[in-house]
Amino acid sequence: MAGSMNPADAEAQRHWVADYYVQLYSAGREAAMERCLADDYVEHQYTAGFSRDGLAAYVDQRLRDHPDHALLLHHILSDGPFVFLFVEERLGGGVDFARAELFRLEGGRVAEHWGSHVLDEKNRKNDNGTFDGARVDRRLDHARRFGARFEALDLAGFNDQQLDAFLVSRTPEYRQHSPKGGDGRDGLVEILTALKANGTWMTMRPIRSLADGNMLVSHRLYDTDPPHPLINRINTFDVFRLDGEGRAVEHWDVMEEVPSPELLERMF
Repeated sequence: MAGSMNPADAEAQRHWVADYYVQLYSAGREAAMERCLADDYVEHQYTAGFSRDGLAAYVDQRLRDHPDHALLLHHILSDGPFVFLFVEERLGGGVDFARAELFRLEGGRVAEHWGSHVLDEKNRKNDNGTFDGARVDRRLDHARRFGARFEALDLAGFNDQQLDAFLVSRTPEYRQHSPKGGDGRDGLVEILTALKANGTWMTMRPIRSLADGNMLVSHRLYDTDPPHPLINRINTFDVFRLDGEGRAVEHWDVMEEVPSPELLERMF
């Protein structure tokens, strides 16, 4: 996990990144990029062509195609030089996307960006909204205290198929905001049990994580072996709200399929 910083500085950093992001998707896009992006800015979003110019073209096309385009920022989290946004993107006509946006700052500008986005499915497997739920409580430090242990339990659960690890790392009332999974920790265990019964091994590779109050953000790559047609090579941002024992009580995610092996490493 990234290092800590002065809370007042962190708050200013979160506001600065949120303002940049909103301005990026507006008529002020060009000025926002000029003001906020480092000269050697690195873009990891494949739909933005892994470049500054590609990002500009992507944003312009998004706005041209969707005149009613609107953004709602639901989680704004930070840890050291990293700021994470969990965003509801409304395109109009009832079509919405969930977006995860991760920024690394250096020298007061955005030096690097990773992201994923996925259509918000309305045919859900649980009764929770994709974007509702609790918000960060910075009076608590659960994510920093327990984040490494939580990641280790998930590695055991996924990579070693020790499914009981999920019974330790999540509360019985575990609330699921991903539209793809059933509510409660049993929903996750049931998916992995079914995959295991079919001879499919699901693995998780943690890339980087952020701890902010009681919220843990984990940027991960999920794979299946042999490849599963619906769950394979997924660029994922998982957001967990942890309790005082380090157990996840709530979860949000943005899961985007990696379109080709050639793009894999550049996306991370």
